[in-house]
Amino acid sequence: MITKNFGNLLFINFFLFLSFTTQLQSTEVEFFFHPNEFSLGEIAKLEVKAYGDKTFRTLKTNVNQNGVRVRYVGSGTETQIINFKVSKSQIINFYVDTEREGNFYLPEITVEYDKKKYTSPPISFKVSKKTKNSQNGFLKSFPFDFEDSISEENPEVSFHTNKSIFYKGEPIVGYFVLYYNHYRQPFLERDPNQSISFPFFLSETLRQVTVQIEREVIKNNVPKKTLVFAKEIYGLTALKSGTFLLGKTKFITGDSLRFNSLQETIETKPSKVIVLDLPNNAPSHFKGAIGNFKIYISNPPKQVHIGETAYFEIVIEGEGGHEGIYPIEILNPNIKFISQSKTKNFQQLPSGEYGFYSKVKFLYGYQVSKLEKEMIEPFKFSFFSLTEKKYNTVSVALPDFQILPKRKSSAEPISKRQNTSLQLPIFYLVLLAVLGVFCYLGIKKYKLVSETQSFVRMIESFGKKKNFFLNEFLEKKGISSNESTWLTNLLNTDTKDYIGFYKSLSKKDKTKVLKIIKQLKIKE
Repeated sequence: MITKNFGNLLFINFFLFLSFTTQLQSTEVEFFFHPNEFSLGEIAKLEVKAYGDKTFRTLKTNVNQNGVRVRYVGSGTETQIINFKVSKSQIINFYVDTEREGNFYLPEITVEYDKKKYTSPPISFKVSKKTKNSQNGFLKSFPFDFEDSISEENPEVSFHTNKSIFYKGEPIVGYFVLYYNHYRQPFLERDPNQSISFPFFLSETLRQVTVQIEREVIKNNVPKKTLVFAKEIYGLTALKSGTFLLGKTKFITGDSLRFNSLQETIETKPSKVIVLDLPNNAPSHFKGAIGNFKIYISNPPKQVHIGETAYFEIVIEGEGGHEGIYPIEILNPNIKFISQSKTKNFQQLPSGEYGFYSKVKFLYGYQVSKLEKEMIEPFKFSFFSLTEKKYNTVSVALPDFQILPKRKSSAEPISKRQNTSLQLPIFYLVLLAVLGVFCYLGIKKYKLVSETQSFVRMIESFGKKKNFFLNEFLEKKGISSNESTWLTNLLNTDTKDYIGFYKSLSKKDKTKVLKIIKQLKIKE
């Protein structure tokens, strides 16, 4: 049912609100084109919607025909809720523009859904001259804008809820709506300096949810256009019974297409709601849960030994919020509560309606102290059913599992044979380590002897050449001037113990000497 005065028709819909639509006779695929009149240099949008989740694709991404350009810009999905009944659809989006002004027909656009082809109808549209607010006509724009501003605009922002009378603890949905007359393209943003008043309510923002109401309504006996503030849709849960005004805050609004339009800040009109107390005949296990829930045990133990702990998880899930769902009180001293986890989503419900679905898990530990099975009472949970308007109690029993005798201790003395088997690997490891050290030292010593012998042979090849003569000799052998000078200065010594002399050199000097030795060998 649609209420024209308040617009309480709620559904999730990513379709643009102020659009001109043209539909095919087919009920599976529809073509929507908007606007049907726009200025040269602007663009229109073609949305192709398929109702269902079968394969949906476009056969052409770009079309240019008779001066009309159609470009594919992406696709998406949407979930639509009408009177809380849910349907899903897929959307393919195109941008449309032209090279000149005039009257045009949209080129045929063909899509494929469930292996069937669908072609757009001959949609007509008009493209006029560029807008009067273009930079070239700056001065000409003033008379037109002043003429438009003669008709006063009295915008109004109201807060709406999908229910005006409901129970304490029952989740509802709330959203803001702008009502206006003369805006060409309304601008609406919430004043960031103002908070929103939700007295005695828990509030949360619903993600990926937008709301649409009728595009034109009669409000206070005056025709008004509407715009839903889709950025903030709220899930609200009452904590107290009574009468409340919800959604008091401030919004900034104006006309984004009018050149001389001034933005204004207006206060919202709150929504009056009545929150009812639940009936008084609540069972002892009831703690405030409202909805339609079931209870079961997840991952029950199959067997456990005496003296050990059997872990099991009690799960409560169903339609409604998780407020009012708490750990179940268990009188048995051997069963202890350990931890809990809660999730709540705004989604399609198993009943086909759209609302909150919650899942709560409680982890317990059962200490088994004797071989005989202990009598454990079933676990009970109570909630108030909105569909039946009464309290219901559900229960689940702990499944049977096998109780085994106490485990034997595994700490036994290790035999001598086991000791020997453990010692042998350690002996081999030590032996390998010692051999490795000797090998390393042997290789290092062999390398030093080889380098020393090469150094002595190089000195002997110089004969009695020293100083200038040695430097000249080295340069003729291809050694650079810097290296020749460095080696000549290094060998300017009277020592005859060249082996000891080489060993006394630093690592850096040894590296340079070996490099020169290698160069002298290459030149020979």
